[in-house]
Amino acid sequence: MASFKAWFIYRWRQIITSCIIAVSILCTGNVVGWSVEVSRIMEGESITLNITQNDQQWLVSSSGIAAMFSTLFSGALVEYAGPCRVCSFLLLPAALGWVMMAVSESLPWIYIGRIITGGVGFMLTTIIQPLLAEMCTADVRGLLSSLPEIMVSVGMLLIYILARFLDWESATLVCGVILFPINAALLFVPESPYWLLKNGKEKLALRALMKLRAPEHDVDTELSSIRDALHAQEQNGSIMKQVKALKEPGNYRPVLLVTSMFILRELGGAMVIFMYAVFFFENAGVMFDPFTCSVLVGICRLVFTVISACTIDKLGRRPLLIGSSLICGLSMYVTGAVLYTDGKGYGWVPLTSVMVYVASFGMGAGPVPWILLGELLPTPVRSLGASICTGCFVILLFLITQIFPDLTTAIGLEDAVMVFGSVYIILALVAFFFLPESRGRTLEELQYAFVGGGALTPFTNPERQGYTPAYGSTFPSTSQTLEKVR
Repeated sequence: MASFKAWFIYRWRQIITSCIIAVSILCTGNVVGWSVEVSRIMEGESITLNITQNDQQWLVSSSGIAAMFSTLFSGALVEYAGPCRVCSFLLLPAALGWVMMAVSESLPWIYIGRIITGGVGFMLTTIIQPLLAEMCTADVRGLLSSLPEIMVSVGMLLIYILARFLDWESATLVCGVILFPINAALLFVPESPYWLLKNGKEKLALRALMKLRAPEHDVDTELSSIRDALHAQEQNGSIMKQVKALKEPGNYRPVLLVTSMFILRELGGAMVIFMYAVFFFENAGVMFDPFTCSVLVGICRLVFTVISACTIDKLGRRPLLIGSSLICGLSMYVTGAVLYTDGKGYGWVPLTSVMVYVASFGMGAGPVPWILLGELLPTPVRSLGASICTGCFVILLFLITQIFPDLTTAIGLEDAVMVFGSVYIILALVAFFFLPESRGRTLEELQYAFVGGGALTPFTNPERQGYTPAYGSTFPSTSQTLEKVR
């Protein structure tokens, strides 16, 4: 207990700050989980709205329409105004969008509210993940960078529970009301020291670090380290400079790697399970109430995401992602095999397999790509790279959620989940061969991770314990890499 108290006292400032920032991601979890309310409306709960199967597909997938544009332009907005201020600004229209959906009796206005909340929700993920990486020290970066994924899980579970016990209008209104106090709390969060330094505000950057670190922490040395890293890459915060910097192998390789992981994860049906939970359980022949099953899914994801957050700085990102992807793939294979038999006498197996999938997803495939988004993307292209990664993510999210019901009609749910399982096996192979371990590394070290050598893998420092290079790779030392860059 005494050791934990000492640990917390030294880090409580960045922990509280990270929690305030991450709790805004509740909006994203609500956006993903709100799809279950569409099933409520289709069951005739609303006397003023009559929606068809086509309306269901568009209501589920429309959250990705605005997100396709908002995520791509978020980098320029962040570089202009600063990530903390942008997050605070975005929560107000999101809250109004939820209120609009709750009080409206017109389907077009619900579509508009869904587009607004979806655009803001996924834009927040683009901004917050790199922001947390910049604000946290290396020893707790894995834990605190997992907070957004935990908040997504909390948001999904909240809407699943509300859908189980409240009418859809009341549940939707709650999603909007909770954003107002979060918006107020964000006004007291210091701006990113990286952004302040990139924009020539060194005194404000020092003041921000002093608010984030313990009094005995050497903020001058940390500020100097950040400044040297920015100067070495000639980074001035301009998006056009970032576009030019993206041509460098050391910058585009990590962007390509992280983007490929998001693409494979979504092609593996990650969001289909959560956004079409009721539809999936109804068509899989599960013997239990599909809305109750949705609540179980939300609880399972939250519990295992918290477990992942508590262990990721000890186990590392790489083993969690590889193991999680393999288990997700195998659980989808089991589900598909049972569906091929029409589930006769095995109605409990699809639910069990999905729970195993959700638990494994929460341990690795869910949080790890988002953590790597903040860690592996180099400072010179972090805003632009995050926009590219999340832009590809939401485009696939929109396409897959839009075509999933038609896909199951065309090839059957059993073939669809078999494809999902195969994609997860591919994701595990990509992580095994190309993904380095970033545990315990500072952002300044990781900035040069993909520089030199011509391989899609970073350097390693044999004196750093707990660092595992990607399979079969050898790298120069940190000092050698810095000299090459300079």
